Amino acid sequence: EAGTYNVTATVNGCTGPAGTVAVTVAPPPAAPTAGSNSPLCEGDDLNLTAGAVAGATYSWTGPNGFTSTQQNPTIAGVTSAETGTYSVSAIVGGCQGPAGSVAVTVNPIPTTPVASSNSPICIGQTINLSTTAVAGATYSWTGPNGFTSAQQNPSITNATTAESGTYSLTITVNGCTSAAGTVDVTVNNAPPSPTVSSNSPVC
Repeated sequence: EAGTYNVTATVNGCTGPAGTVAVTVAPPPAAPTAGSNSPLCEGDDLNLTAGAVAGATYSWTGPNGFTSTQQNPTIAGVTSAETGTYSVSAIVGGCQGPAGSVAVTVNPIPTTPVASSNSPICIGQTINLSTTAVAGATYSWTGPNGFTSAQQNPSITNATTAESGTYSLTITVNGCTSAAGTVDVTVNNAPPSPTVSSNSPVC
């Protein structure tokens, strides 16, 4: 209870003057609003934020043994071990309030795709690019002569030698993009018409 408290001492039946002390009971600070830049990909930096509380210091806890006394801490190069719930409380005048929390998701980087083709081919034929299907993935092909495609298995009809070269493929799952897989494609020119001769006329 807040208020003024008095105390007296009595020795041999004699009571001395009272000493007094004022006691103040402060309410705990409110829970800070917790935020983050989740969802993330493995290797990204996790940025945690706590709403400002006047005069406060902060106490963060989270997965993988995480603790911090910063208002807005950063965890560099996160892995899937940093997925989970992060909590932060404010401390004012020695009183720690309730915690605010935020859920953080760290998604894995997809495995580098294997790109393949029907190379080598002849000029005028169709280049068939392909890769194995990955659940939930989007595909991004790039290649010579300004080629791009978002198909899993794109084709280039009536190919010319300008389509010869290296084709690259990345896949994206849950916003995380893989390293590029590559395949070399060769489009061969048709040979020139042969010169035909004989020993004609003969007997």
